[in-house]
Amino acid sequence: MLLVYLKRIFFLSTVIVLTGCANGVFETIRKVTYPPDFNYISSDNLTSTMQQFAWYTTLLDNSLQDTHPVPDSERLNAISILHKMEKLSHDLGEQNLSSNHNIVSFNINQFRQNIINARDGLMMEPPNYYLAGSVSAYCLNCHALKNQPHS
Repeated sequence: MLLVYLKRIFFLSTVIVLTGCANGVFETIRKVTYPPDFNYISSDNLTSTMQQFAWYTTLLDNSLQDTHPVPDSERLNAISILHKMEKLSHDLGEQNLSSNHNIVSFNINQFRQNIINARDGLMMEPPNYYLAGSVSAYCLNCHALKNQPHS
């Protein structure tokens, strides 16, 4: 009877320890099991980053709405948003690093370059708004690829 009781305590304490520090344990395991040039992107990190991109894209679209001409304050706001999006894109890694999210790995450098080009266009005199207005299309294009049925 005592042995059964001890086994139950051991099992429960193991479950509690593993659930309490699962992220730390899994992180340690990933460091040993994946090669150094592999960029592991957690689901939480990917979801959070994509939600931030969606928010920034909405802000960007709102800054560049159909007002002719676009006020300079809105143009500067859009430049700032694009700069934040570029910084955020680095959280997802570099194209030369493989990751557990191939669509991100294969497209992140091009996405980042599109953001940089859009920002550069807004900084020109006169400003070029076309690429900044297309940023949401970059998101939709990648997500359309993700949602296509596999053959």
